[in-house]
Amino acid sequence: MTLRLEVPRKLKPLLTARRYKGAYGGRGGAKSHFFAEQLVLRCFTSFTRVVCIREVQESIKDSVQQLITDKIAKFGLQDHFDPVEREIRGPHGSLIIFRGMQSYNADNIKSLEGYDVAWVEEAQTFSQTSLDLLRPTLRREGSELWFSWNPRYKTDPVDRFFRKNPPEDAISVMVNWRDNPWFPNVLRKEMEHDFKIDPDKAEHIWNGGYGSSQGAILARWVSTAEREGRIHNGVAYDPLGSPIEVSSDLGFRDTASWWYWQRAVGGYRLLKYDGDTGLDADDWIPRIQKNLEGLGRLGKIWLPTDAKARTFQSKHTSIDKFLKAFGAGVVDIVPPSKKLDQISAAREVIQKCEFHKDLCEDGLDGLRAWEYEWSDENSVFSKEPLHNWASHPSDGFAYGCQVMTLYQPPKQDMPQEIRGITVGNNTVTMDELWATAQKQSGRI
Repeated sequence: MTLRLEVPRKLKPLLTARRYKGAYGGRGGAKSHFFAEQLVLRCFTSFTRVVCIREVQESIKDSVQQLITDKIAKFGLQDHFDPVEREIRGPHGSLIIFRGMQSYNADNIKSLEGYDVAWVEEAQTFSQTSLDLLRPTLRREGSELWFSWNPRYKTDPVDRFFRKNPPEDAISVMVNWRDNPWFPNVLRKEMEHDFKIDPDKAEHIWNGGYGSSQGAILARWVSTAEREGRIHNGVAYDPLGSPIEVSSDLGFRDTASWWYWQRAVGGYRLLKYDGDTGLDADDWIPRIQKNLEGLGRLGKIWLPTDAKARTFQSKHTSIDKFLKAFGAGVVDIVPPSKKLDQISAAREVIQKCEFHKDLCEDGLDGLRAWEYEWSDENSVFSKEPLHNWASHPSDGFAYGCQVMTLYQPPKQDMPQEIRGITVGNNTVTMDELWATAQKQSGRI
């Protein structure tokens, strides 16, 4: 008996033998259909054991069992396969089972050692713990791990694994509705409607762009900046413009985040983002000085309110150390404000920001992932952001937005030849030019 499988051209690289195979993109790209048909083909032609996995599977209805059963029917192989409650038995002793990773631990996952294929569907929700647990388990010679997902965040474990630091024996392809020659017209109408109503959401659902949760705080504005071409590698420091201002979220032996700003006519340039963990003020001061050597002239460093806190580990506060390193008038504390006001400032200012694409990449990932905390008890999002990795770059950015709306550019020493511009018999200073530009742009 001969089976004829039609495969979208974009997915053909996944037909080669590889240890890790990934297919990612938006709805309608035939990712799941491709993997389901490949499983049926393998199990029909030779002895194959397959485990189909999701991070959480409350019931068999949450699995891809029905999809695989439909493929069996499509090829007219119902007499060769026997779907039962939580598995499908096939010819040659082949077996397909369906599991959620929540049912496995370091001991019982050993039951999968003899399996040939593990297919992780909806892999964007797969945790790092699950990935680390699954990878070394399938150890049969020639075994493969397949992953299909719609990208959510760059920081999702499956995304980092395939798209940032993939192993040599990994292959992944992006496939969307445009790559599916059998894309149904009913889905096309849905897609066109979604793009008309909510283009940001549709970009994620249909085009495989990085998405955002329902409680996202700034993701929509980041997506808008991308569409408008305000995230690119041409963002550079203007030596004739305002000096650099640095906003931060600083924690003792915690994650610290730093944004490097330059005010521009009608908006702001974000020149660089820097963040790290396990460092304190003594570590950050020389790092900031080094960053500034490659960027431009420093005007002001803005520290959060908790920089004034004194700890048992140090006799001096963070602001004491920064004042000693950079001097009075250069270091200041962001004025106290409510989180809601900080978010409002961030949403206002981000619409006038340009970001250096590469140097701000990690910070932008944080802005995309910043979200409100979900209350299971009330089934609503709270008014407070969730405190996780994304809150550090986002808080640092929001503090920067706050001071950008409250303060004029810091005074600076300029060479005589660039302090002003002569117009007729009058000399217009840079500060006067800035004020005029701000008025014309509607900022003041």
